[in-house]
Amino acid sequence: MVEINRTTAALIILAIFISYPFVSASLFGFLFTTNTTNFSIYNTGWNGASTFKEMFENHSNQGRISTIVGSSNILNRINKSEPEMNNSQGSLIILGPAVHYDPTEALAILMYAINGGRVLIADDFGTANDILSVLSLFLGFMAQVDLSDVGLGDMAGTNMFGLNTTTNATTNGDDECNLGANFPIAGIAINGSLLADQGSYNDTPLTPVFHFPESSNQTGSYRMPAPWVTDFTTGLGGNGVIGNFASIISMKVRYPVNATEVDVGGGNTTCEVTFVTKWVPMGEFPASAASAFSDIQEDIPGIEIPDLEFSLQIAVLYSSSHAWLESDIELAKRDVNAIGPNNSDPYEWAHPNVGFPVFVYFPFPLGGELIICSDPSIFINKYLDKSRDDYDDTYDNYQFALNVVDKLMSNRSGQTIIFDEGHLANHPLSPTLPLSLYLKFLDMITMFPLFAWALPIAAIILSRRFMPKRTQAKPLLLTRVERYYGRSFFAVKMRWFLEYQQYSRGLELIYRRLKRNLNRRYNPDVELTPEITATYLVNEFPDRFTHKTITEGLSVIETIIETRAVISEQEFLDHYLFLKNIGVEIT
Repeated sequence: MVEINRTTAALIILAIFISYPFVSASLFGFLFTTNTTNFSIYNTGWNGASTFKEMFENHSNQGRISTIVGSSNILNRINKSEPEMNNSQGSLIILGPAVHYDPTEALAILMYAINGGRVLIADDFGTANDILSVLSLFLGFMAQVDLSDVGLGDMAGTNMFGLNTTTNATTNGDDECNLGANFPIAGIAINGSLLADQGSYNDTPLTPVFHFPESSNQTGSYRMPAPWVTDFTTGLGGNGVIGNFASIISMKVRYPVNATEVDVGGGNTTCEVTFVTKWVPMGEFPASAASAFSDIQEDIPGIEIPDLEFSLQIAVLYSSSHAWLESDIELAKRDVNAIGPNNSDPYEWAHPNVGFPVFVYFPFPLGGELIICSDPSIFINKYLDKSRDDYDDTYDNYQFALNVVDKLMSNRSGQTIIFDEGHLANHPLSPTLPLSLYLKFLDMITMFPLFAWALPIAAIILSRRFMPKRTQAKPLLLTRVERYYGRSFFAVKMRWFLEYQQYSRGLELIYRRLKRNLNRRYNPDVELTPEITATYLVNEFPDRFTHKTITEGLSVIETIIETRAVISEQEFLDHYLFLKNIGVEIT
Protein backbone atom coordinates (compact mmCIF):
# COMPACT_ATOMS: atom_id res chain seq x y z
CA MET A 1 0.00 0.00 0.00
CA VAL A 2 1.33 3.41 -0.99
CA GLU A 3 1.88 5.72 1.94
CA ILE A 4 0.90 9.39 1.43
CA ASN A 5 2.52 11.91 3.74
CA ARG A 6 0.91 15.15 4.86
CA THR A 7 2.64 17.30 2.25
CA THR A 8 1.51 15.05 -0.60
CA ALA A 9 -2.05 14.97 0.77
CA ALA A 10 -2.14 18.76 0.99
CA LEU A 11 -0.90 19.10 -2.59
CA ILE A 12 -3.55 16.61 -3.78
CA ILE A 13 -6.31 18.58 -2.03
CA LEU A 14 -5.00 21.83 -3.52
CA ALA A 15 -4.93 20.29 -7.01
CA ILE A 16 -8.52 19.09 -6.63
CA PHE A 17 -9.63 22.53 -5.40
CA ILE A 18 -8.02 24.28 -8.36
CA SER A 19 -9.14 21.82 -11.03
CA TYR A 20 -12.69 21.03 -9.82
CA PRO A 21 -14.52 24.09 -11.21
CA PHE A 22 -12.90 23.77 -14.64
CA VAL A 23 -13.38 20.00 -14.86
CA SER A 24 -16.98 20.15 -13.65
CA ALA A 25 -17.79 23.09 -15.94
CA SER A 26 -16.39 21.17 -18.93
CA LEU A 27 -18.29 18.03 -17.93
CA PHE A 28 -21.61 19.83 -17.38
CA GLY A 29 -21.13 21.75 -20.60
CA PHE A 30 -20.62 18.48 -22.48
CA LEU A 31 -23.58 16.66 -20.86
CA PHE A 32 -26.06 19.54 -20.71
CA THR A 33 -25.79 21.51 -23.92
CA THR A 34 -29.08 23.43 -23.53
CA ASN A 35 -29.02 26.50 -21.28
CA THR A 36 -32.36 27.16 -19.54
CA THR A 37 -31.27 29.87 -17.06
CA ASN A 38 -33.68 32.81 -16.94
CA PHE A 39 -32.30 35.97 -18.60
CA SER A 40 -29.03 34.30 -19.65
CA ILE A 41 -27.51 35.46 -22.92
CA TYR A 42 -26.63 31.80 -23.63
CA ASN A 43 -30.28 30.72 -23.32
CA THR A 44 -31.97 30.71 -26.75
CA GLY A 45 -35.31 29.64 -25.27
CA TRP A 46 -38.31 31.88 -24.65
CA ASN A 47 -36.98 33.04 -21.25
CA GLY A 48 -33.40 33.77 -22.38
CA ALA A 49 -31.71 37.02 -23.44
CA SER A 50 -29.74 35.80 -26.47
CA THR A 51 -31.67 38.10 -28.84
CA PHE A 52 -30.95 41.12 -26.64
CA LYS A 53 -27.25 40.24 -26.79
CA GLU A 54 -27.38 39.94 -30.60
CA MET A 55 -28.90 43.41 -30.82
CA PHE A 56 -25.68 44.80 -29.29
CA GLU A 57 -23.55 42.68 -31.64
CA ASN A 58 -25.51 43.80 -34.71
CA HIS A 59 -25.53 47.48 -33.79
CA SER A 60 -23.74 49.82 -36.16
CA ASN A 61 -21.10 50.49 -33.47
CA GLN A 62 -20.64 46.72 -32.95
CA GLY A 63 -20.24 46.16 -29.23
CA ARG A 64 -17.80 43.55 -27.96
CA ILE A 65 -19.61 41.09 -25.68
CA SER A 66 -18.06 39.99 -22.39
CA THR A 67 -19.48 38.31 -19.30
CA ILE A 68 -18.94 38.28 -15.55
CA VAL A 69 -19.36 34.80 -14.07
CA GLY A 70 -17.84 35.56 -10.67
CA SER A 71 -17.80 38.70 -8.58
CA SER A 72 -18.65 42.17 -9.83
CA ASN A 73 -15.48 43.41 -8.16
CA ILE A 74 -13.77 42.54 -11.43
CA LEU A 75 -15.10 45.90 -12.67
CA ASN A 76 -12.36 47.50 -10.57
CA ARG A 77 -9.71 45.74 -12.66
CA ILE A 78 -11.27 44.83 -16.00
CA ASN A 79 -10.09 48.00 -17.78
CA LYS A 80 -6.70 48.12 -16.08
CA SER A 81 -5.67 45.04 -18.05
CA GLU A 82 -6.32 46.96 -21.28
CA PRO A 83 -4.48 50.32 -21.10
CA GLU A 84 -6.27 51.64 -24.15
CA MET A 85 -9.64 51.07 -22.49
CA ASN A 86 -11.31 53.07 -19.74
CA ASN A 87 -14.59 52.94 -17.86
CA SER A 88 -16.26 55.46 -20.15
CA GLN A 89 -16.11 52.96 -23.00
CA GLY A 90 -18.07 50.15 -21.34
CA SER A 91 -21.63 49.22 -20.44
CA LEU A 92 -22.80 46.75 -17.80
CA ILE A 93 -26.07 44.82 -18.25
CA ILE A 94 -27.70 43.20 -15.20
CA LEU A 95 -30.85 41.21 -16.06
CA GLY A 96 -32.92 39.42 -13.42
CA PRO A 97 -30.28 38.85 -10.72
CA ALA A 98 -31.16 36.18 -8.15
CA VAL A 99 -27.90 36.07 -6.11
CA HIS A 100 -27.30 38.95 -3.71
CA TYR A 101 -24.45 41.42 -4.18
CA ASP A 102 -22.08 41.99 -1.29
CA PRO A 103 -21.23 45.61 -0.33
CA THR A 104 -17.93 45.61 -2.21
CA GLU A 105 -19.64 44.43 -5.42
CA ALA A 106 -22.37 47.06 -5.08
CA LEU A 107 -19.79 49.79 -4.57
CA ALA A 108 -17.77 48.57 -7.57
CA ILE A 109 -20.86 48.79 -9.82
CA LEU A 110 -21.77 52.25 -8.57
CA MET A 111 -18.22 53.53 -9.04
CA TYR A 112 -18.23 52.03 -12.54
CA ALA A 113 -21.26 54.18 -13.37
CA ILE A 114 -20.00 57.32 -11.62
CA ASN A 115 -16.67 57.09 -13.48
CA GLY A 116 -18.37 57.06 -16.87
CA GLY A 117 -19.70 53.53 -17.37
CA ARG A 118 -23.26 52.87 -18.47
CA VAL A 119 -25.26 50.47 -16.31
CA LEU A 120 -28.63 48.86 -17.04
CA ILE A 121 -30.25 47.15 -14.04
CA ALA A 122 -33.43 45.17 -14.82
CA ASP A 123 -34.80 43.38 -11.76
CA ASP A 124 -38.31 42.62 -10.59
CA PHE A 125 -38.08 41.25 -7.03
CA GLY A 126 -35.47 43.51 -5.44
CA THR A 127 -32.15 41.65 -5.49
CA ALA A 128 -30.58 44.67 -7.21
CA ASN A 129 -31.51 46.79 -4.18
CA ASP A 130 -28.13 45.70 -2.83
CA ILE A 131 -26.69 48.02 -5.47
CA LEU A 132 -29.29 50.77 -5.15
CA SER A 133 -28.85 50.89 -1.36
CA VAL A 134 -25.30 52.16 -1.89
CA LEU A 135 -26.64 54.82 -4.27
CA SER A 136 -29.25 55.72 -1.65
CA LEU A 137 -26.49 56.42 0.86
CA PHE A 138 -25.18 59.16 -1.43
CA LEU A 139 -28.67 60.50 -2.08
CA GLY A 140 -29.41 60.51 1.65
CA PHE A 141 -26.30 62.60 2.22
CA MET A 142 -27.36 65.07 -0.46
CA ALA A 143 -30.79 65.32 1.15
CA GLN A 144 -29.10 66.65 4.29
CA VAL A 145 -27.33 69.49 2.42
CA ASP A 146 -28.93 72.84 1.61
CA LEU A 147 -28.10 73.19 -2.07
CA SER A 148 -28.59 76.95 -1.96
CA ASP A 149 -25.32 77.12 -0.04
CA VAL A 150 -23.52 75.82 -3.12
CA GLY A 151 -25.43 77.90 -5.63
CA LEU A 152 -27.84 75.17 -6.80
CA GLY A 153 -30.93 75.66 -4.72
CA ASP A 154 -32.69 78.99 -5.08
CA MET A 155 -34.15 80.01 -8.43
CA ALA A 156 -36.16 83.21 -8.03
CA GLY A 157 -37.88 82.10 -4.86
CA THR A 158 -38.52 78.56 -6.08
CA ASN A 159 -35.89 75.88 -5.69
CA MET A 160 -34.83 73.55 -8.48
CA PHE A 161 -37.43 70.94 -7.49
CA GLY A 162 -40.49 73.15 -7.63
CA LEU A 163 -40.83 73.83 -3.90
CA ASN A 164 -41.73 77.37 -2.89
CA THR A 165 -38.95 78.27 -0.49
CA THR A 166 -40.94 80.97 1.32
CA THR A 167 -43.89 78.80 2.29
CA ASN A 168 -44.41 78.75 6.07
CA ALA A 169 -41.52 81.17 6.43
CA THR A 170 -41.01 83.38 9.47
CA THR A 171 -39.31 86.74 9.36
CA ASN A 172 -37.18 88.74 11.75
CA GLY A 173 -36.44 92.21 10.46
CA ASP A 174 -34.75 91.90 7.10
CA ASP A 175 -33.89 88.24 7.61
CA GLU A 176 -36.13 85.51 6.28
CA CYS A 177 -36.32 81.92 7.45
CA ASN A 178 -37.33 79.64 4.60
CA LEU A 179 -37.57 75.96 3.82
CA GLY A 180 -34.22 75.77 2.07
CA ALA A 181 -33.40 73.85 -1.07
CA ASN A 182 -32.53 70.34 -0.02
CA PHE A 183 -32.33 67.53 -2.57
CA PRO A 184 -35.69 65.81 -2.03
CA ILE A 185 -34.93 62.24 -3.14
CA ALA A 186 -33.16 60.40 -0.31
CA GLY A 187 -33.32 56.88 -1.71
CA ILE A 188 -34.24 54.71 -4.70
CA ALA A 189 -35.35 51.09 -4.66
CA ILE A 190 -37.10 48.42 -6.69
CA ASN A 191 -40.25 47.89 -4.65
CA GLY A 192 -40.24 44.09 -4.88
CA SER A 193 -44.04 43.85 -4.80
CA LEU A 194 -46.08 42.34 -7.61
CA LEU A 195 -47.54 44.92 -10.00
CA ALA A 196 -51.07 44.22 -11.19
CA ASP A 197 -52.86 46.43 -13.68
CA GLN A 198 -56.56 46.17 -14.54
CA GLY A 199 -56.39 49.10 -16.93
CA SER A 200 -53.67 47.91 -19.32
CA TYR A 201 -52.74 44.25 -19.64
CA ASN A 202 -52.33 41.43 -22.17
CA ASP A 203 -53.81 38.27 -20.69
CA THR A 204 -54.17 38.89 -16.98
CA PRO A 205 -53.42 41.89 -14.73
CA LEU A 206 -50.08 40.16 -13.97
CA THR A 207 -48.93 40.71 -17.57
CA PRO A 208 -49.23 44.50 -17.67
CA VAL A 209 -48.65 46.64 -20.74
CA PHE A 210 -46.67 49.81 -20.12
CA HIS A 211 -46.90 53.11 -21.97
CA PHE A 212 -44.67 56.15 -22.28
CA PRO A 213 -45.58 59.49 -20.60
CA GLU A 214 -48.26 60.59 -23.04
CA SER A 215 -50.57 58.08 -21.36
CA SER A 216 -50.38 60.02 -18.08
CA ASN A 217 -53.65 61.54 -16.93
CA GLN A 218 -52.08 64.14 -14.67
CA THR A 219 -53.65 67.58 -14.90
CA GLY A 220 -53.52 70.84 -13.04
CA SER A 221 -49.81 71.65 -13.17
CA TYR A 222 -47.17 72.49 -15.75
CA ARG A 223 -45.44 69.30 -16.93
CA MET A 224 -41.77 69.48 -17.88
CA PRO A 225 -40.79 66.18 -19.57
CA ALA A 226 -37.23 65.05 -19.07
CA PRO A 227 -35.17 65.46 -22.28
CA TRP A 228 -34.21 61.79 -22.43
CA VAL A 229 -37.80 60.45 -22.69
CA THR A 230 -37.87 60.68 -26.47
CA ASP A 231 -34.57 58.78 -26.73
CA PHE A 232 -36.35 55.68 -25.48
CA THR A 233 -39.77 56.19 -27.09
CA THR A 234 -38.77 57.06 -30.67
CA GLY A 235 -40.56 54.82 -33.16
CA LEU A 236 -42.88 53.17 -30.64
CA GLY A 237 -46.23 52.38 -32.26
CA GLY A 238 -48.35 53.30 -29.25
CA ASN A 239 -49.28 49.71 -28.47
CA GLY A 240 -47.16 49.67 -25.33
CA VAL A 241 -44.45 47.43 -23.94
CA ILE A 242 -45.60 44.13 -22.45
CA GLY A 243 -44.16 42.78 -19.20
CA ASN A 244 -44.53 39.74 -16.99
CA PHE A 245 -44.57 39.62 -13.16
CA ALA A 246 -43.26 43.16 -12.94
CA SER A 247 -42.55 45.39 -9.96
CA ILE A 248 -42.22 49.19 -9.69
CA ILE A 249 -39.52 51.73 -8.84
CA SER A 250 -40.03 53.77 -5.68
CA MET A 251 -38.21 56.69 -4.11
CA LYS A 252 -37.68 57.94 -0.60
CA VAL A 253 -38.76 61.58 -0.50
CA ARG A 254 -37.60 64.00 2.19
CA TYR A 255 -39.92 67.02 2.18
CA PRO A 256 -39.24 70.25 4.08
CA VAL A 257 -42.68 71.09 5.47
CA ASN A 258 -42.16 73.78 8.12
CA ALA A 259 -39.57 76.37 9.11
CA THR A 260 -39.36 78.29 12.37
CA GLU A 261 -36.91 80.78 13.76
CA VAL A 262 -35.28 79.70 17.03
CA ASP A 263 -33.52 82.01 19.50
CA VAL A 264 -30.06 80.59 20.31
CA GLY A 265 -29.14 83.40 22.75
CA GLY A 266 -27.05 86.51 22.50
CA GLY A 267 -29.48 88.09 20.10
CA ASN A 268 -28.80 85.36 17.50
CA THR A 269 -31.38 83.20 15.83
CA THR A 270 -31.26 80.12 13.64
CA CYS A 271 -33.67 78.63 11.16
CA GLU A 272 -34.98 75.22 12.15
CA VAL A 273 -36.60 73.24 9.33
CA THR A 274 -38.95 70.31 9.89
CA PHE A 275 -38.73 67.44 7.37
CA VAL A 276 -41.10 64.54 6.68
CA THR A 277 -39.75 61.43 4.93
CA LYS A 278 -41.76 58.77 3.14
CA TRP A 279 -41.40 56.11 0.42
CA VAL A 280 -43.56 56.93 -2.59
CA PRO A 281 -43.86 55.69 -6.19
CA MET A 282 -41.32 57.31 -8.46
CA GLY A 283 -42.91 59.04 -11.42
CA GLU A 284 -43.77 62.64 -12.19
CA PHE A 285 -42.01 64.58 -9.48
CA PRO A 286 -43.04 66.36 -7.31
CA ALA A 287 -46.71 65.97 -8.27
CA SER A 288 -46.91 62.24 -7.56
CA ALA A 289 -44.92 62.64 -4.35
CA ALA A 290 -47.21 65.43 -3.12
CA SER A 291 -50.23 63.23 -3.75
CA ALA A 292 -48.69 60.45 -1.68
CA PHE A 293 -48.11 62.92 1.17
CA SER A 294 -51.74 63.97 1.30
CA ASP A 295 -52.36 61.96 4.47
CA ILE A 296 -49.59 63.73 6.38
CA GLN A 297 -51.76 66.77 7.08
CA GLU A 298 -54.12 64.53 9.00
CA ASP A 299 -51.37 62.68 10.87
CA ILE A 300 -49.35 65.80 11.79
CA PRO A 301 -51.57 68.81 12.54
CA GLY A 302 -50.20 72.12 11.35
CA ILE A 303 -48.00 70.58 8.63
CA GLU A 304 -48.53 72.04 5.19
CA ILE A 305 -47.17 70.53 1.97
CA PRO A 306 -45.16 73.17 0.06
CA ASP A 307 -46.49 74.74 -3.10
CA LEU A 308 -45.63 72.91 -6.35
CA GLU A 309 -44.65 75.02 -9.31
CA PHE A 310 -44.22 72.30 -11.94
CA SER A 311 -44.13 68.55 -12.50
CA LEU A 312 -40.91 66.99 -13.74
CA GLN A 313 -41.12 63.80 -15.82
CA ILE A 314 -38.40 61.47 -14.47
CA ALA A 315 -39.58 58.06 -15.76
CA VAL A 316 -39.98 56.58 -19.23
CA LEU A 317 -42.54 53.74 -18.94
CA TYR A 318 -45.66 53.72 -16.74
CA SER A 319 -48.49 51.45 -15.80
CA SER A 320 -52.05 52.74 -16.04
CA SER A 321 -53.74 54.56 -13.18
CA HIS A 322 -55.80 51.39 -12.53
CA ALA A 323 -52.76 49.53 -11.24
CA TRP A 324 -51.91 48.46 -7.71
CA LEU A 325 -49.22 46.56 -5.82
CA GLU A 326 -50.57 43.16 -4.88
CA SER A 327 -49.50 42.25 -1.34
CA ASP A 328 -50.58 38.59 -1.57
CA ILE A 329 -48.13 37.36 -4.20
CA GLU A 330 -48.82 33.65 -3.67
CA LEU A 331 -52.56 34.15 -4.15
CA ALA A 332 -51.89 36.16 -7.29
CA LYS A 333 -49.81 33.34 -8.74
CA ARG A 334 -52.43 30.69 -7.86
CA ASP A 335 -55.57 32.53 -8.97
CA VAL A 336 -55.26 35.88 -10.71
CA ASN A 337 -59.04 36.31 -10.64
CA ALA A 338 -59.04 36.28 -6.84
CA ILE A 339 -57.00 39.45 -6.45
CA GLY A 340 -57.93 43.11 -6.70
CA PRO A 341 -56.92 46.54 -5.42
CA ASN A 342 -57.41 47.16 -1.73
CA ASN A 343 -57.58 50.88 -1.00
CA SER A 344 -57.48 50.26 2.73
CA ASP A 345 -54.06 48.58 2.50
CA PRO A 346 -51.39 51.34 2.74
CA TYR A 347 -48.84 49.06 1.06
CA GLU A 348 -50.82 48.48 -2.13
CA TRP A 349 -50.74 52.12 -3.31
CA ALA A 350 -53.82 51.46 -5.41
CA HIS A 351 -54.82 53.69 -8.33
CA PRO A 352 -51.89 56.14 -8.56
CA ASN A 353 -52.64 59.51 -10.13
CA VAL A 354 -49.96 59.22 -12.81
CA GLY A 355 -49.44 55.46 -12.97
CA PHE A 356 -46.53 53.46 -11.58
CA PRO A 357 -43.06 53.87 -13.14
CA VAL A 358 -41.14 50.80 -14.32
CA PHE A 359 -38.25 52.38 -16.24
CA VAL A 360 -36.09 55.29 -15.02
CA TYR A 361 -32.96 56.90 -16.45
CA PHE A 362 -30.27 58.74 -14.42
CA PRO A 363 -27.30 60.50 -16.07
CA PHE A 364 -24.19 61.16 -13.98
CA PRO A 365 -22.00 64.29 -14.25
CA LEU A 366 -18.93 62.43 -15.58
CA GLY A 367 -20.82 60.83 -18.47
CA GLY A 368 -21.93 57.65 -16.75
CA GLU A 369 -25.55 56.55 -16.84
CA LEU A 370 -27.77 54.40 -14.63
CA ILE A 371 -30.89 52.85 -16.13
CA ILE A 372 -33.28 51.04 -13.80
CA CYS A 373 -36.02 48.73 -15.06
CA SER A 374 -38.31 46.86 -12.67
CA ASP A 375 -39.24 44.16 -15.20
CA PRO A 376 -36.41 42.21 -16.92
CA SER A 377 -39.01 40.19 -18.84
CA ILE A 378 -39.32 43.13 -21.24
CA PHE A 379 -36.04 41.96 -22.81
CA ILE A 380 -36.56 38.17 -23.07
CA ASN A 381 -36.54 36.29 -26.39
CA LYS A 382 -40.29 35.74 -26.29
CA TYR A 383 -40.85 39.46 -26.85
CA LEU A 384 -37.78 40.28 -28.99
CA ASP A 385 -37.06 37.31 -31.29
CA LYS A 386 -39.08 37.85 -34.46
CA SER A 387 -38.21 34.36 -35.75
CA ARG A 388 -40.09 32.63 -32.91
CA ASP A 389 -43.48 31.08 -33.70
CA ASP A 390 -45.00 32.66 -30.61
CA TYR A 391 -43.62 36.15 -31.30
CA ASP A 392 -46.32 38.83 -31.03
CA ASP A 393 -45.59 41.96 -33.07
CA THR A 394 -48.55 43.75 -31.53
CA TYR A 395 -46.39 45.25 -28.81
CA ASP A 396 -43.40 47.59 -28.95
CA ASN A 397 -40.86 45.52 -26.97
CA TYR A 398 -38.50 45.06 -29.93
CA GLN A 399 -38.43 48.76 -30.82
CA PHE A 400 -38.09 49.77 -27.17
CA ALA A 401 -35.19 47.33 -26.66
CA LEU A 402 -33.59 48.67 -29.83
CA ASN A 403 -33.86 52.21 -28.42
CA VAL A 404 -32.20 51.05 -25.20
CA VAL A 405 -29.36 49.51 -27.21
CA ASP A 406 -29.01 52.72 -29.25
CA LYS A 407 -28.84 54.76 -26.05
CA LEU A 408 -26.17 52.54 -24.50
CA MET A 409 -24.12 52.34 -27.70
CA SER A 410 -24.35 56.01 -28.69
CA ASN A 411 -20.99 57.73 -29.23
CA ARG A 412 -19.05 54.65 -28.10
CA SER A 413 -17.99 52.64 -31.10
CA GLY A 414 -16.68 49.17 -30.30
CA GLN A 415 -17.27 49.45 -26.57
CA THR A 416 -17.31 46.39 -24.33
CA ILE A 417 -20.80 45.23 -23.30
CA ILE A 418 -20.55 43.24 -20.08
CA PHE A 419 -23.40 40.90 -19.10
CA ASP A 420 -23.57 39.74 -15.49
CA GLU A 421 -24.09 35.96 -15.64
CA GLY A 422 -22.70 35.26 -12.17
CA HIS A 423 -25.76 36.50 -10.25
CA LEU A 424 -28.41 34.66 -12.25
CA ALA A 425 -30.40 31.74 -10.84
CA ASN A 426 -28.16 29.12 -12.45
CA HIS A 427 -29.25 25.48 -12.31
CA PRO A 428 -27.11 23.24 -10.03
CA LEU A 429 -25.86 21.40 -13.14
CA SER A 430 -25.17 24.58 -15.10
CA PRO A 431 -21.53 24.89 -16.30
CA THR A 432 -21.56 28.49 -15.04
CA LEU A 433 -22.36 27.62 -11.41
CA PRO A 434 -19.09 25.93 -10.33
CA LEU A 435 -17.00 28.62 -12.03
CA SER A 436 -19.11 31.36 -10.47
CA LEU A 437 -18.81 29.95 -6.94
CA TYR A 438 -15.07 29.38 -7.36
CA LEU A 439 -14.35 32.89 -8.64
CA LYS A 440 -16.55 34.48 -5.97
CA PHE A 441 -14.68 32.56 -3.28
CA LEU A 442 -11.33 33.76 -4.63
CA ASP A 443 -12.60 37.31 -4.81
CA MET A 444 -13.97 37.14 -1.26
CA ILE A 445 -10.68 36.04 0.29
CA THR A 446 -8.67 38.56 -1.74
CA MET A 447 -10.86 41.68 -1.55
CA PHE A 448 -13.44 41.43 1.26
CA PRO A 449 -12.01 43.42 4.20
CA LEU A 450 -12.88 40.79 6.82
CA PHE A 451 -10.81 38.11 5.06
CA ALA A 452 -8.31 39.85 2.78
CA TRP A 453 -5.88 40.72 5.60
CA ALA A 454 -5.44 37.04 6.47
CA LEU A 455 -4.49 35.95 2.94
CA PRO A 456 -0.84 37.15 2.92
CA ILE A 457 -0.34 35.66 6.38
CA ALA A 458 -1.71 32.30 5.25
CA ALA A 459 0.44 32.45 2.10
CA ILE A 460 3.60 33.00 4.15
CA ILE A 461 2.76 30.14 6.51
CA LEU A 462 2.02 27.72 3.67
CA SER A 463 5.12 28.72 1.74
CA ARG A 464 7.32 28.09 4.77
CA ARG A 465 5.65 24.72 5.28
CA PHE A 466 5.92 23.37 1.74
CA MET A 467 8.84 25.18 0.10
CA PRO A 468 12.26 23.44 0.28
CA LYS A 469 14.36 24.67 3.13
CA ARG A 470 17.63 26.43 2.35
CA THR A 471 20.50 24.23 3.52
CA GLN A 472 23.89 25.38 4.71
CA ALA A 473 26.97 23.33 5.46
CA LYS A 474 27.79 22.76 9.10
CA PRO A 475 31.31 22.14 10.49
CA LEU A 476 32.36 18.48 10.43
CA LEU A 477 33.61 17.63 13.89
CA LEU A 478 35.70 14.62 14.85
CA THR A 479 33.02 13.60 17.34
CA ARG A 480 30.57 13.31 14.50
CA VAL A 481 32.96 11.20 12.43
CA GLU A 482 33.52 8.78 15.28
CA ARG A 483 29.82 7.95 15.35
CA TYR A 484 30.04 6.26 11.93
CA TYR A 485 31.58 2.98 13.05
CA GLY A 486 33.00 0.79 10.28
CA ARG A 487 33.30 3.66 7.77
CA SER A 488 36.42 5.42 6.55
CA PHE A 489 36.99 9.13 7.08
CA PHE A 490 36.85 9.58 3.30
CA ALA A 491 33.37 7.98 3.10
CA VAL A 492 32.05 10.05 5.97
CA LYS A 493 33.30 13.32 4.47
CA MET A 494 31.88 12.42 1.04
CA ARG A 495 28.50 11.68 2.59
CA TRP A 496 28.61 15.02 4.40
CA PHE A 497 29.50 16.98 1.24
CA LEU A 498 26.74 15.32 -0.77
CA GLU A 499 24.16 15.79 1.98
CA TYR A 500 24.74 19.54 1.99
CA GLN A 501 25.12 19.73 -1.80
CA GLN A 502 28.76 20.85 -1.61
CA TYR A 503 29.55 19.08 -4.89
CA SER A 504 32.71 21.03 -5.76
CA ARG A 505 34.31 20.11 -2.41
CA GLY A 506 33.31 16.48 -2.89
CA LEU A 507 34.92 16.55 -6.32
CA GLU A 508 38.09 17.98 -4.77
CA LEU A 509 38.20 15.11 -2.27
CA ILE A 510 37.99 12.51 -5.05
CA TYR A 511 40.59 14.30 -7.22
CA ARG A 512 43.10 14.57 -4.37
CA ARG A 513 42.73 10.85 -3.72
CA LEU A 514 43.35 10.10 -7.42
CA LYS A 515 46.52 12.27 -7.47
CA ARG A 516 47.89 10.39 -4.45
CA ASN A 517 47.42 7.09 -6.29
CA LEU A 518 49.09 8.54 -9.43
CA ASN A 519 52.09 9.74 -7.40
CA ARG A 520 52.52 6.28 -5.85
CA ARG A 521 52.31 4.59 -9.26
CA TYR A 522 54.52 6.87 -11.36
CA ASN A 523 56.69 8.62 -8.73
CA PRO A 524 57.16 11.74 -10.95
CA ASP A 525 60.01 14.21 -10.39
CA VAL A 526 57.70 17.19 -10.93
CA GLU A 527 54.19 18.14 -9.82
CA LEU A 528 51.44 16.34 -11.68
CA THR A 529 49.65 18.74 -14.03
CA PRO A 530 46.83 17.69 -16.37
CA GLU A 531 49.32 17.52 -19.30
CA ILE A 532 51.89 15.41 -17.41
CA THR A 533 49.16 13.11 -16.06
CA ALA A 534 47.79 12.65 -19.59
CA THR A 535 51.26 11.74 -20.87
CA TYR A 536 51.73 9.00 -18.24
CA LEU A 537 48.28 7.52 -18.85
CA VAL A 538 48.47 7.55 -22.67
CA ASN A 539 51.91 5.92 -22.63
CA GLU A 540 50.72 3.12 -20.33
CA PHE A 541 47.15 2.73 -21.62
CA PRO A 542 47.16 3.83 -25.29
CA ASP A 543 43.99 1.88 -26.00
CA ARG A 544 42.06 3.42 -23.09
CA PHE A 545 42.88 7.14 -23.07
CA THR A 546 43.70 10.02 -25.40
CA HIS A 547 45.93 12.91 -24.45
CA LYS A 548 43.29 15.54 -25.35
CA THR A 549 40.47 13.90 -23.37
CA ILE A 550 42.53 13.53 -20.19
CA THR A 551 44.00 17.05 -20.39
CA GLU A 552 40.67 18.78 -20.97
CA GLY A 553 38.77 16.74 -18.36
CA LEU A 554 41.36 17.29 -15.58
CA SER A 555 41.70 21.00 -16.46
CA VAL A 556 37.97 21.55 -16.02
CA ILE A 557 38.02 19.73 -12.66
CA GLU A 558 40.97 21.80 -11.38
CA THR A 559 39.20 25.03 -12.43
CA ILE A 560 36.09 24.01 -10.47
CA ILE A 561 38.18 23.20 -7.39
CA GLU A 562 40.21 26.41 -7.51
CA THR A 563 37.22 28.73 -8.01
CA ARG A 564 34.88 26.81 -5.67
CA ALA A 565 32.34 26.96 -8.49
CA VAL A 566 28.77 25.84 -7.81
CA ILE A 567 27.96 22.76 -9.86
CA SER A 568 24.84 20.67 -10.15
CA GLU A 569 24.42 17.11 -9.03
CA GLN A 570 24.51 15.89 -12.62
CA GLU A 571 27.77 17.74 -13.34
CA PHE A 572 29.29 16.22 -10.21
CA LEU A 573 28.21 12.77 -11.35
CA ASP A 574 29.77 13.23 -14.80
CA HIS A 575 33.15 14.34 -13.35
CA TYR A 576 33.04 11.58 -10.74
CA LEU A 577 32.61 8.89 -13.41
CA PHE A 578 35.48 10.41 -15.39
CA LEU A 579 37.83 10.26 -12.38
CA LYS A 580 36.58 6.82 -11.40
CA ASN A 581 37.41 5.48 -14.86
CA ILE A 582 41.00 6.66 -14.45
CA GLY A 583 41.21 5.33 -10.90
CA VAL A 584 40.00 1.85 -11.91
CA GLU A 585 42.75 1.54 -14.56
CA ILE A 586 45.64 2.56 -12.36
CA THR A 587 44.60 0.40 -9.39
